Amino acid sequence: MSAPDLVAEVVAFRTWRITNGQLRSPYIPCRWDGPVMHAECYDANRVLTRGEGWLPGPHASPHPDCQCGIYAYHRPGPRTYYGESWWCEGVVAAWGRIEVHADGLRAEHARVEALGVPDLGNPRVPPAIAAIGDRLQVPVLRSEELPAFASDLGGGVPPQLIPER
Repeated sequence: MSAPDLVAEVVAFRTWRITNGQLRSPYIPCRWDGPVMHAECYDANRVLTRGEGWLPGPHASPHPDCQCGIYAYHRPGPRTYYGESWWCEGVVAAWGRIEVHADGLRAEHARVEALGVPDLGNPRVPPAIAAIGDRLQVPVLRSEELPAFASDLGGGVPPQLIPER
């Protein structure tokens, strides 16, 4: 069964690592140089897991038989990775091909709409996030403000299209 095409962008949440003043994906070697990201299935991704879960050849991303795509979550909430102390949350708008899963999605395209400053107790993190927000020209909010901001942007994936776990 195929899902219906969505007319509007889908609003979702994600977390980034912060390294050298840049947003980076938490698991793959992918840097968000601007507010818009276009998904590609990188060879480096396949190497990280010895090819398990990744298709061996070039293909459009995201692909239902691969793990590629721009990841985002249906619900907000901090997702830290392996004890990272430099990270931030955010709101993205996703469009194009979208693979919907129970906890989130993988998209062909995504745009950063806002960044959230988590309370990590590190006084250097908020200014780093503010500088990234200025460079990307997106608002920087407290993390607890992200759900209301996302709600004002529009809807996420319609609940009837989200599979059960």
